[in-house]
Amino acid sequence: MEAFVSIASGASESSSGIFLSTLTKKILSGVVIGTLGLAAGCGSSNSSSATGPFSNRSLSGSYVCRISGNDSFIDSNNNVQSESYTETLVFTADGAGKLTGKEDFNSSLPSVGFIAGTAFTGTYSVGRDGNGSMTINFSAPSTGQINLSITMQNTSKFYAVEADAFANFSANAAGEGVKQASNSFTSAPTATFVTRVHQVFPSTVSSASVGLLSSSNGTAVTGTLDVLRNDALLPQLVVSGNFTAPDSSGHGTLVYADNASSPVTTHYQYYEIDANTFWLMGSDSTFLGTGSAEMQASGNLNLSGNYAFGSSGDTDSTIGGVRTVGVFTASGGAITGGKLDSVQDGTSLFFNQDFTGTYTQGSNGRVQVTLVLSGATSVMIPEVFWMVSPSRAFFLVDANNKVEDGTVDVQQQSTFATADVKGQYALVMDGYNSSNLLTRIGTLISDGKGNLQLNEEANSFTGNLPGLINDPGTLPGNYTIDGNGRVAAAVSSLSSNLVIYMVAPGQGYILQNDPATEISGKVTLQTSP
Repeated sequence: MEAFVSIASGASESSSGIFLSTLTKKILSGVVIGTLGLAAGCGSSNSSSATGPFSNRSLSGSYVCRISGNDSFIDSNNNVQSESYTETLVFTADGAGKLTGKEDFNSSLPSVGFIAGTAFTGTYSVGRDGNGSMTINFSAPSTGQINLSITMQNTSKFYAVEADAFANFSANAAGEGVKQASNSFTSAPTATFVTRVHQVFPSTVSSASVGLLSSSNGTAVTGTLDVLRNDALLPQLVVSGNFTAPDSSGHGTLVYADNASSPVTTHYQYYEIDANTFWLMGSDSTFLGTGSAEMQASGNLNLSGNYAFGSSGDTDSTIGGVRTVGVFTASGGAITGGKLDSVQDGTSLFFNQDFTGTYTQGSNGRVQVTLVLSGATSVMIPEVFWMVSPSRAFFLVDANNKVEDGTVDVQQQSTFATADVKGQYALVMDGYNSSNLLTRIGTLISDGKGNLQLNEEANSFTGNLPGLINDPGTLPGNYTIDGNGRVAAAVSSLSSNLVIYMVAPGQGYILQNDPATEISGKVTLQTSP
C-alpha cells in the first residue's frame, strides 16, 4: 500500500462500514476554514516536470460534479461524529480559475438529511498534466469550505476526490464531473431512458434498480424497473411519477412510485447533462441514492460481441464491500471466453477466473443473464442487463447477500497487445484496505512497452482523526496484457495485483486484487484540449 504515516491505530477491514458526513462542511465552518491550508489538491505537485496540454482554460463552461463517500468530524460537544454522504455540484468555470454554483447534499445523519441549493463560489487550478484542485466556499443556506482534487480526462470530463484531512474534520469521497451541453435548459428529459440507481440506507441493507423510465411530454413518467430490495429481486416493477421542469442549469426533481406489494415512492434531484443523459441523486432524507440515465437507442438492442464490465456495491455487512471487473463474449444466447476478478469484504474471491454462461434476450432491451464460473464446484451468478444500445448496458446482480450493479461496454477491438496501452491516463479509485478508507486520483503513464509510472494523490482515513493526504512521488511499475484486454499490473509501494479490463486502448475498469483490499475505479486516456 502507499507509505502512509501512522497516525492512529488502524481500523479493521470492516471499518469501511464507518459512516462519515459532509455535515462538518456546514456546521464547523469556522474551525475548518481556519485550517484549510493544511490540505492541498494534487495539482501537478508530484512532478515538477509534469507535461501535458492542460491549463485553467481546460475547465471552462457549465459542469455537473458528483461525489459520494464518508467523513468524520468533531462536534460542538467535542465528540467524533461519522457518517456517509452524497453531494452534487452544478457550477460554471470561467476558464481563468474561478467557480460559481450550487450544491445539493444528503447525509445519513437524520439531524441533517437532505439540503438543497447551497450557493458557492470558489477557485481552481489545473496543471499541465491535467491534475488540479478546487476550493469550494459555501455561503447559503449553509456555510463552510471543502477542497477537491481533480484529474482531467479532457475538457468535458474529469475525475474528483475530496481532499480534506484535518485534526477536526476528514473526508474520503470520490466521483466525477461532466460538462453540460447547454447552460440554459428549458425542458425535462423527454425520451425512453435506461436507468441505474444504487441506494444506501442508514439502518437496512442497500438497494439497486435498473430498467426503463419514459416521458413523452417532460412531465409524466412511466417505466419498468428490476429492483433488488431487502435481499430479493423484484422483477419488472411498473413505476409511475413525474418530472418538474428544470431551472436553467438543467436541475429539476423526479418522483416515482412502484407497484410492489409494499410500494415505495422515491424522490430524486435530476441533473441534465445533454438531451441523451441525466444524473440522479436521492433527496429522501438519509437515503443516499445516486444514479444515471441514458437514452435508449432505437432498433437493435441485442447483446452480441466482446464486452468489458465493471461493478461495485455493498454486502449486507459492509458498505462498498463488493467489486468485480471482467470480460466476456456474447453470441446467440451463449456467453463464452469469460474472465473476471472479484473481491468481497476485503477477500479476493476470484482472480482471473474463467466463466461461461447463457442469456435470454428481450425485445425491450432486458436481458436475463446467468454466468457460470468454471471449476470443480461451479458457481452460477444470475444478473439482469438493460441495454442502452448494442454497445452498452446497465446491470445488477441478483443476489441475496449483496447489492452489486454496474455497466457493460462493448470492446472497441477484438484483440489487445502491449502497445495498445500507451499514453497518459486519468485514474480514480476508491474503497478501503485493512487499515484505511482510501481514495486515489492522478495520472497513470504507460510507454506501450510494459512500463508504468503512477503520479497519484492518496487520501486515507483510519477511522481516527486526522486523515492523511499523501503525494508519494512518481511510483514505477510494469504490466502485461492478454489478448482479451486483461491487464495485469504491479506498481511499486502500492500493489502487485492491479487488474485492468480494457474497453478500448483509451478506457478500462480497474481493480486492486490484493489481500485485505477493496479498491476499484476507472482509467481513461487523456485527450488534448
